[in-house]
Amino acid sequence: MRLQHYANGRTMQKYEIRGIVEKALKIQASGKPVFWENIGDPVHKGLGVPDWIKALVSKAVLTDVSYAYCDSKGIKETRSFLAGLSNRLNGNQINLNDIAFFNGLGDAIARVYGLLPFQARVLLPSPTYPAHSGAEAGRIHQKPLTYSCHPQNNWLPDLDEVNNIVEANPEVCALLIINPDNPTGTVWPRDLLSGMVSIAEKHGLFIICDEIYENIVYEGEMTRLCEVLGDDVPAIIMKGISKEFPWPGSRCGWVQYHNRTKCDAFSSLCDAIDHGKMTEVCSTTLPQVVIPAIMSHPEYGSWKTSNQWILFQKMTQIREMIATVPGFGCSGGGGAFYATVHLENPDESGLPLSVISETDRQLIESWMQPDQAQDYALTYYLLACHGICAVPLSSFGTTQCGIRITLLEQDENRFALLLSTLQDALKAWSSEAKKNRLKQKSAAQEV
Repeated sequence: MRLQHYANGRTMQKYEIRGIVEKALKIQASGKPVFWENIGDPVHKGLGVPDWIKALVSKAVLTDVSYAYCDSKGIKETRSFLAGLSNRLNGNQINLNDIAFFNGLGDAIARVYGLLPFQARVLLPSPTYPAHSGAEAGRIHQKPLTYSCHPQNNWLPDLDEVNNIVEANPEVCALLIINPDNPTGTVWPRDLLSGMVSIAEKHGLFIICDEIYENIVYEGEMTRLCEVLGDDVPAIIMKGISKEFPWPGSRCGWVQYHNRTKCDAFSSLCDAIDHGKMTEVCSTTLPQVVIPAIMSHPEYGSWKTSNQWILFQKMTQIREMIATVPGFGCSGGGGAFYATVHLENPDESGLPLSVISETDRQLIESWMQPDQAQDYALTYYLLACHGICAVPLSSFGTTQCGIRITLLEQDENRFALLLSTLQDALKAWSSEAKKNRLKQKSAAQEV
């Protein structure tokens, strides 16, 4: 088949955030309850959409315009409103023509990466959200270039390392920043963002900045890229409403072009993105219609603050719990609604075979694949034995091992049960890992 010739060498990244669901459904079908911690859907986890948002959407549904096509790049009034929000930050200024809507940021990410030349490379953080790494890997047919973010540094990068990677790889054309980060929840400090801008300016790069969680910050201060971008470095900033409203089913996101005319190649990329929007007619109209009304509503600010406080409390509880478990750490946090729990000794096995039933052991072994990182064993153990559906941290394109869970469970009793169940499970893993260390030490001494 001719297609085979072109498919050889293509890199396919497994989307474990949803891939784990099939296994969890089998566990649930067996009669065991499951804690669904694999995906950030606030509505699914019981965060109800407030009545005032429902009222605004209901009102819009009764207008004919919400059923019609809108401008290819999005409703002009909404784009003008969003440009105004950005400009009030007193950073790099844009206008409505610098904004284009998409059916969710996944759509935007695929379009932006897909239009880059094959030879060009985007330098991604490690770990990173799979939509970005998958789009880059699918385009270049190989593993993406990455800069490291370490739990010991609160999952923040080292600017010298970023600069050295760029200098060693002249094919790098762009830097990716996710702020607040997914999967770690880390909120980037202002000086670090400025440092990335300086690297981009020094090497003639543009920046892709994913700010989908910009309004979900419960620790520290959120600095938007436009505030430190200046007037020389081009950037595509990605935003959306799916998480904060919350309305993930709206599939509504947008990109903002900054310093579009500073570079002919970047300007051509933006033109190509806009042209693609024209060929698909437009993105979904209804959510665009209601954005200005929702973001201008008197209760919008207090709604955000209330949710941020709840997330802060939950993150605090998780940190306190993990602090009681040897061999595990919980750094990051501050924004988004995820917590990462990392293995301090990532190559160390702690699968507690002595307390696992034979049925669960066989199930875990059937799920494991050759050369999978240790956190897959941890993830499958948590699911098979304790009903916790988490995501292995290594599936986010990092050598760091651990799990990502959400902060979204709205039932306080169930959240407390999740934490106690996770604590017991991790302590059993930690105890087994200690036994294995002692055995190895004893064997080494005998030799």
